[in-house]
Amino acid sequence: MFFLRLILILFISKNLYAGDEKIVKENILDKFTNSISSSIENFIGGEGDTQVKITTGEDYKPEFSIVTVKPISIHHGVDATFLQLQLNDHKVRGSGRLSTNIGIGYRKLSESKDALTGGNFFIDYDEKGNARASLGIELRTAAFEALGNYYQAISGGKSVGDYTERSLDGSEVSVVGQVPYLPWANLIANRYEWKAIKNSKSSKGDKISLEFLLTPHLIVDLGYDDNNIEGTNNFANIMFVFPARQGPTITTDTVSDKAFIDGDMSLELLSIVRRQNKQAIESEGTGVVITRLN
Repeated sequence: MFFLRLILILFISKNLYAGDEKIVKENILDKFTNSISSSIENFIGGEGDTQVKITTGEDYKPEFSIVTVKPISIHHGVDATFLQLQLNDHKVRGSGRLSTNIGIGYRKLSESKDALTGGNFFIDYDEKGNARASLGIELRTAAFEALGNYYQAISGGKSVGDYTERSLDGSEVSVVGQVPYLPWANLIANRYEWKAIKNSKSSKGDKISLEFLLTPHLIVDLGYDDNNIEGTNNFANIMFVFPARQGPTITTDTVSDKAFIDGDMSLELLSIVRRQNKQAIESEGTGVVITRLN
């Protein structure tokens, strides 16, 4: 019901000013996101995807990240090998922490160019010395994605104040599907598990979210995480992206004549890999706590 209400609100809002395209194009949101995108372009530049993300973290306080994908080798319309780099500013037990994600990936288009397959390898590291590696696979079309990631801790226990921290092994599977007749909206279902070391049980859960393109430069992701230890937590992500996303947005094409979009996936060869970039950390002190992830 939450997502149904959200879609209805967005639909009504769009139609209130659908008759005046000039106002839509020149509205404050477009100007604001275009300005941020220009700043990103000047800072990063070059070919590939770049994204600045603001998300709700522990105690719903904002966390920030910037990620960019750059080609190592690309054969346009065929395949690409790429490097993905990310810097995160997030919180663990209420204290700020910086972490990095460095990955290499490969993607190949189908002969018809309407689908791609890929694989990737990442190393994740935070300023306290926690580290892990991951392997991922993906299958994507314009309207559907399926992916899986396996995470393996490569660091031991780290003393951080009165706590001993340990990065956890884990895995996740995600399915992403376009909402029928709404080409600017995706429904994302994610199932994950982080294997406990000292805790009495592993952390398992399901995340459901609705991701929609507000403008060519602005993506919003709203959802909830139903976890066996933490219970249910709501989350929100705001993402500024460069270059501009191609295709319909909520302000240009509310309802499509086709249930699902299709098309050339060539522009997605250098898109950002979907994965959990924040390490799952088990903290042992007066008790054992597993870091909440969004």
